[in-house]
Amino acid sequence: MDSLSRHEQLLRVFHIIDILFGARRPLTIADLKERLQSRGIIDEMSDKNLRRDVEFLKRFGYSLKATTAKGSRGAPRQAWAIEPGKGADELLAPSISLPELLSLAAARDFLAPLAGTMYWRGISQVLAKVEAVATPGLIEYAESLRAGLVVHPSPSKGRYKSSMLNAINRAISNCVAIELDYTTRSREEPRRYLIQPEALVVYEGSIYIAGYRADIRDAADPRSQALHFFKMDRVSRAKPTSSCFDKREPSVSSLLADSITLYRSIAAPRKYRIRVAPERVKWACEKPFHPGQRVRPQADGGVILDIERAWDDEMVPQLLALGNAAEVLEPKDVRSRIAAEARAILQQYEPATKTNGKPKTNTGKKPITK
Repeated sequence: MDSLSRHEQLLRVFHIIDILFGARRPLTIADLKERLQSRGIIDEMSDKNLRRDVEFLKRFGYSLKATTAKGSRGAPRQAWAIEPGKGADELLAPSISLPELLSLAAARDFLAPLAGTMYWRGISQVLAKVEAVATPGLIEYAESLRAGLVVHPSPSKGRYKSSMLNAINRAISNCVAIELDYTTRSREEPRRYLIQPEALVVYEGSIYIAGYRADIRDAADPRSQALHFFKMDRVSRAKPTSSCFDKREPSVSSLLADSITLYRSIAAPRKYRIRVAPERVKWACEKPFHPGQRVRPQADGGVILDIERAWDDEMVPQLLALGNAAEVLEPKDVRSRIAAEARAILQQYEPATKTNGKPKTNTGKKPITK
């Protein structure tokens, strides 16, 4: 069973638990099939596979009671009921949709970037309910499948081909290189790349394939060691190959944990300390300046942000966007870089200055910044 089939089965099992919890009588396989079809979970499925799904629950501590019920033609059929309050964790019938809760159990780490925001309190309260309805074994199994899970917004107007996403997802799960026909902004015709895909990343509503270039044979070429992002909108073909690879360290998730955007510099990240003025504190805390920031309130109502690892090429544009509401305390050389950028901006908007009482005209030359 491939990764996608396992996820389909897991979601199906979530719904079976929910159906059994809410049923007033034991349900036969025909009953379960009808209710799963009414929810849009399956179109058609063999009785054998549905029985396998029911047996699947026993592996994770659910107390199922098998009885006999009359089928549609009056013949006896095996039926099942789930017993709330029994089992390893004294499970209770949930007060909200159980598929919603159990889906959160599988995807809760994807919500981690929201920690510390105004939304986290509500999320944490819902996650706390998961432990009352999900056994540790089921949660552990769901988490074991997370590496192969494709996380992306619902495709609109055929924007992404599901078959292409599925092929890429399988290549990521099985560590198989893929050929991409990819159109860049500087070329009208697509160019072919051979990449080792590591993850699918959602950034500002778009999906990117994160991977390493396998078509660059020169190991000394820095492009072969850099993580590249290919926007799905520009991929016209994605074909898995027969070439396998080993995932690199550090992982994509650890690299992205230090990122504000996808556009990092090749230089190593470093420590930042930033003072934010009171009028921008709400922005800095509710829309985090950086996923790894620590916030220290100050007596004047402002804050100091401590960021252990960040890339200069990401941080400088963010700092310039805040104008004089943000001041870099560390690194010192970034203070000089921002000052030079500020002078260049000033010269661009106010090119004429006075020298000996006479206006100095702009020569049209742009200032040189380091």
